[in-house]
Amino acid sequence: MASQTIGRTVEETGGETGLVGGERSSRDMLIGGSSICIILGILALATYWAWIFSIFHASVLNPFGDVSFNSYLALCVVAAGASALSMVVFVLLGRYLQNVIDKTWFTLVLVALSALMGVPALVARLGGEPSFLQALLAWGVSAFSSSFVYLKTGPFFVWLKRAKLMRSIALAFLVASFLYLLTLFLAPVASIGTVMAFPAFSILCSHAVNRRIGTKRSDVTVEPYGIYIRTTLARLRDIVPTIPRTLLYTLVFGVTSCTVLNLAVKEDLVVIIGVSILVSSVIFAIYALSQNAEIDSGRYRTLLLPLIAIAVLPFPYVSDMYQIFFLALIVFGFTSYDAITWGDLADEIRDRQLPIYVSFAAPTIGNFAGIFVGWGVGVLLRSTLGSEEFGTGFAVFSIVAVIALVILLVSDLIRAEQDEVAEPHADAFLNKWSAACDEIAQACELTNQEKKIYVMLARGRNQRYIASELVISPHTVKTHTYHIYRKIGVHSQQELIDMVEVKM
Repeated sequence: MASQTIGRTVEETGGETGLVGGERSSRDMLIGGSSICIILGILALATYWAWIFSIFHASVLNPFGDVSFNSYLALCVVAAGASALSMVVFVLLGRYLQNVIDKTWFTLVLVALSALMGVPALVARLGGEPSFLQALLAWGVSAFSSSFVYLKTGPFFVWLKRAKLMRSIALAFLVASFLYLLTLFLAPVASIGTVMAFPAFSILCSHAVNRRIGTKRSDVTVEPYGIYIRTTLARLRDIVPTIPRTLLYTLVFGVTSCTVLNLAVKEDLVVIIGVSILVSSVIFAIYALSQNAEIDSGRYRTLLLPLIAIAVLPFPYVSDMYQIFFLALIVFGFTSYDAITWGDLADEIRDRQLPIYVSFAAPTIGNFAGIFVGWGVGVLLRSTLGSEEFGTGFAVFSIVAVIALVILLVSDLIRAEQDEVAEPHADAFLNKWSAACDEIAQACELTNQEKKIYVMLARGRNQRYIASELVISPHTVKTHTYHIYRKIGVHSQQELIDMVEVKM
């Protein structure tokens, strides 16, 4: 997401914290002067999630009937893998794709491709007999496109402040659960058509939002592909510490999803599954709407770990109806974790002025990869143990998952305690350092862009690093550096650093 699509603030948009005017983006209301964008964004998220939920409605999307349920599970695994692959492709080719993702023609292509998932089932309902290879191709292409559908919602995430974003996600989740339940009560052909319309509607809503909030800029320097790759690899290294947690959460969610689908088909509990998702969405809405201040993401992540552990451990040992209750807890925990993670990412993109789409694509690789592996493990357990003994395999998996969750929770608590001990000293130093930088920048009347480069120079960063971080050319950094030196009266980076230290 580098060159033309960005999450710039202040001087490009006239605001303090968003992609649009400061007055609108600084409000912490759910519906305000930007109500149309908010509503369209919520609908974009809701219809995307309703589309994902519809995978549990096997009686609608399965083109092979109940006798070939294993083939349907294989399609689910392929879909998860294709989603992860699409993010890898976007990260590698984001230098080019970021320039077309918001174009109308590309949006219409996604609308057509994303609807392919329902075509095999529709053909089967109309009397045809699609082969497994045909269904595989349709699902693979559709799922590959689905991740681009999600990326189209990226500017909506970045545009909103944390509390408003959490409430929007909660409402979208609630609407998605109602839309999913709706498909359960429609006639088969109408249900398939509705599912096929979900991604198209999501894309069109996202496209309308992005055009209204304005995610383009015309004065961005397009860096060479080599610089783009180095910048992207550096970005991937930044998220490496988050990978174990993300993979664990998504692995649990993937295996549980496979388990739930098996349960729904074996016990004919598809409607109950839908109700459990609705219950989970209500819980999440209450949780999110009660948060009036900025979310303490670290604290809530720590709370979600034991919650998911409590839900996963007894899941295999209780009756079907109680399994639905624990499923609601698992879905709630995963959705909360997902929302907090994307909120953190949106904050980082906005604060560091990172390009939107590539910055969302990079961590999504780990997210979708975990779900892909989870579905694969679930299908492997079912094919190895059979439908009747599948619960035993999931019981063993749940014990291993809980042990891993406990280890992760303990490591988080230890790390938090260490950070708490070191934090006062670090904060005191950073506060003095930031105050000194701000005083010099204000006194010398540096522009916003000059101030960003000045702060990095004061930290000892070289011009190549600054160019990569700000996604501008080294020549532009060199020009800004010359003006900075001239304004503050120094001749080298060391003199600039010494000036900051004297101020402290």
